[in-house]
Amino acid sequence: MQQRATLLDVATEAGVSRSTASRVLTGTLRNVDPQLAERVLEASQRLGYRANPVARALRRQSTGNVGILVPSIRNSYFVHLVDAFTRVANRSHFGVVLADSGDDPELESRRIDAFGESLVDALAVVPTSVTASGPSIRRALERTRVVQVDRWTAGVDCGFVGVDNEAGIRLMVEHLRSNGRRRIAYIGADQDTSAGVERLAAFRAHAHPGDREILLPHFSTSAGHHAAQRLLADGPLPDAALCTADVLAVGLLSTLQKEGVKVPDDIAVTGFDGTDLLELMNPPITALRHPLDAIAERALELMLGPSVPAHPEKVRLPPELVARSTS
Repeated sequence: MQQRATLLDVATEAGVSRSTASRVLTGTLRNVDPQLAERVLEASQRLGYRANPVARALRRQSTGNVGILVPSIRNSYFVHLVDAFTRVANRSHFGVVLADSGDDPELESRRIDAFGESLVDALAVVPTSVTASGPSIRRALERTRVVQVDRWTAGVDCGFVGVDNEAGIRLMVEHLRSNGRRRIAYIGADQDTSAGVERLAAFRAHAHPGDREILLPHFSTSAGHHAAQRLLADGPLPDAALCTADVLAVGLLSTLQKEGVKVPDDIAVTGFDGTDLLELMNPPITALRHPLDAIAERALELMLGPSVPAHPEKVRLPPELVARSTS
């Protein structure tokens, strides 16, 4: 196997000193003769020279990358969140390194430890568990700056940026009540996450007699399918199904339609995340639009700011209700 060209190889090929070659290839062209710079660039192309990212990061004390760890890229909401992070990071000339924890705290722990040993300047984590994610995030905080996004973990002293779940549930309940929906079924999941805990608490604070809850093990279209089957099996349908994730709403709506249920005539259906997936359904599903760009911007500010604040910020941003045909 041919050996990888080194900086010294480039300098020798161009007939310049190693320091001159280094200045040219790192873009520091002050006091470098343009002809010498041209020779260095031509030599690097001939030799196929590629900078060593580890050495470069050590010199600069910066990798130019941030990490983001999400529970599952099968959930369209996290795809949209990563997209927002990538677009916002690009504006600051940072790259984004993505990892998926598979909704598994043990795998999440290994992913976080790997990020701590890899080339990222800071890490955004969407925790899988309000309790089990704590130890690995605390370990990561000893090595790098960490911000929790969308969900938080108990006992972890770091910044947090996410949507205001209480405000979102209140907006949705008020919307349904104002449209004459008196009996609302709350379709929630994953009570081991802060999102699940906060959304359920908010619904209970605004619930009326006749409302009900269906709590599922995870956020997925299959869980939404099971919720629809339970609603159908339990007798008269409620006036509305308030789903706390878009994937739940999609699974529930498609199952109800297959059973001949008319939406919104027989029951209103709402989502929560406002992903593009809901606009593709027939009929399009009412949901909340999360301020993903603003979440990414605030998180990156906390991750890349000049210093770690003594009291880490907890930022909750309000969602916007987007009413569509299903309500």
